[in-house]
Amino acid sequence: MSLTETTYPSVLESLVNGDAPTTASTTATGEERQIAIRLTTQDAPYEIPATKFLVPASWRRFHLSQLINKVLNKDESTPFDFLINQTLLRSSLGAYCAQSGVSEEVTLEIEYLPSTLPPQLESTIPSQDWVSDISLGVNGSVVIWTLLRNLSDQKAILTSSYAGTLSYISTLNPSNPLTFHGHDLSVLSCCYVHNPAGQLSSRAESGWIASGGMDRVARVWSYSVIAANIFKAPSTSLTNPTPSSEVTAPSTLYTLSLHTGPVSSIRARPFPSSSSEIMTTPHLLTGGWDGVVGVWDLTKGVNEGDAIEDDGQERKKKRRRAAPGTVVNKTPVSALLGHTGKISRAIFSSSFLTSSQAYSASYDRTLRTWDLSTAQLLTTRTAPSSSVLLDLAQLSQSTNLLITGSTDRSIGVWDTREDASSHISISLTGHTGPVSSVVGHPKESLLIASGSYDSTVKIWDVRSPKQALFSLDMSREEGQETKDRVLALDWDGEQLVAAGEGAKVAVWRVSGSKGVEAH
Repeated sequence: MSLTETTYPSVLESLVNGDAPTTASTTATGEERQIAIRLTTQDAPYEIPATKFLVPASWRRFHLSQLINKVLNKDESTPFDFLINQTLLRSSLGAYCAQSGVSEEVTLEIEYLPSTLPPQLESTIPSQDWVSDISLGVNGSVVIWTLLRNLSDQKAILTSSYAGTLSYISTLNPSNPLTFHGHDLSVLSCCYVHNPAGQLSSRAESGWIASGGMDRVARVWSYSVIAANIFKAPSTSLTNPTPSSEVTAPSTLYTLSLHTGPVSSIRARPFPSSSSEIMTTPHLLTGGWDGVVGVWDLTKGVNEGDAIEDDGQERKKKRRRAAPGTVVNKTPVSALLGHTGKISRAIFSSSFLTSSQAYSASYDRTLRTWDLSTAQLLTTRTAPSSSVLLDLAQLSQSTNLLITGSTDRSIGVWDTREDASSHISISLTGHTGPVSSVVGHPKESLLIASGSYDSTVKIWDVRSPKQALFSLDMSREEGQETKDRVLALDWDGEQLVAAGEGAKVAVWRVSGSKGVEAH
């Protein structure tokens, strides 16, 4: 049914008479100016009939949200954001028209979407060294969630550093991280590893992590009683533990031999997002400065060479030493060749429908799709000439949308359904420095976070490519001239963590949509 602006007269009348601002814009005759608008959304639960409204020019997003909620007539009101020509409405409608040079005589086409809750800084955790990578384990060890089932607000943040260390940071006791040397040189990447056997193998083995670094070695580690210690109350010292709380650092299970250059990326196959998906065996992807992507099967007995002894040498005072034991050397299932530059990131597809695919981004400006079952290249997409790709992620609940951060200060959104010769589908702009890290919200399919050399973390809705929803400052001191580059991000849907050169790990509470209404 076609509707007109007279469809909801009582709704408009109550809003105009009861809630319109007292400083309303008026015409020369003293009457308030009216602007014609049409409201649409891509979020089906909040859709209202397609109609045209005549509303006061002084209305802002608060009043537009009220209008939509009155039409929806639901028990709970939802705050909305509004997009006009891909720009967020942050003023009155009349002011927008004046600033944008849009005539008030035309009908404004406005898209609305549920507001995102403003980020709340929960903690700032000091770090002794620059942080190269960070993981909250959203797609990592299944056991980490078992450990936390009675501590729902507490998480173990895994970080790697340029000092050659790996650290576990408990959000319950952030001032007392467990730090241990994992490599001879800088560690460039780390992640939790989904390990199905870890659930039942023993009480001693809690889960796995993986790391890669400048020493050209990738390692898989087993951690045991760490969780029993890092989740103790702050009064329990990890520096001088009591006999009853002896700390055991992770021990190396596997070394992964392939790369002739530094290992710049290491990522595990995602944990199944629902019980209906098949439990997969643990796999890793590594990427190196040699341009090679390695595919690894971590199943016991698969592609294994001779065992070697790990002496767990303590290389630095006051650091935990890696526990000694037998280390198995693994060879890759396959090596994916084709890139002519450093690998910045290699990831498995997070979609069950494309679980046999992987993606890689490189300094050679290409984004490649691989068939893991055949180790063959499927497609190559090329970024603009000014754009070196620094990071890569996949939007959640999507089989086809990838995001990249690049040196041209933009975030690229790539639709893999489009012809392989096509470039970036959408560019999100707003950073003033290279975008070093990108991550998608694990449940909200259109929300993205990005970290940049400009010392900011920005949160975006893909539908608003010209303006970020929020910008978070990672500078050590307000007004400092030197920018602390953001180098690593992760987002588990509730907490967003960021780190880099600033000698700190920042933790924000960012839950997603349905935020507090803003006037």
